[in-house]
Amino acid sequence: MAHLPTPVAIHILQGLACFDTPEQVAASVKVNFGLVLTRQRIEAWHPERRAGAKLGAHWREMFYETRAKLLAEMENIPIACRSYRLILLQRMADRAEAAGNLPLAIKVLEQAARETSEH
Repeated sequence: MAHLPTPVAIHILQGLACFDTPEQVAASVKVNFGLVLTRQRIEAWHPERRAGAKLGAHWREMFYETRAKLLAEMENIPIACRSYRLILLQRMADRAEAAGNLPLAIKVLEQAARETSEH
């Protein structure tokens, strides 16, 4: 396997750590770096996959630091917050009802019920 430039390797690792699929990462590498990489080549950078079992300690550490940072920052993404989603759903339900679109209002209410149910 040919060596990848460090910026490409970091890009791949960060994409995988942020839950992008190997296909999504390959498409991003093609757009950003002009390189065409296979899904298997990308997956070799994922320490939680069999293909990434031999990934070096430095890269593993970077993967897990990136993943931890993403998970910690999810609180700051409004749509990741249930109350924010419910506020938006309330607005949609109000608009659908005001427009007389009762089937849409019912769908929005069903989604709100799913948001509030404990899984």
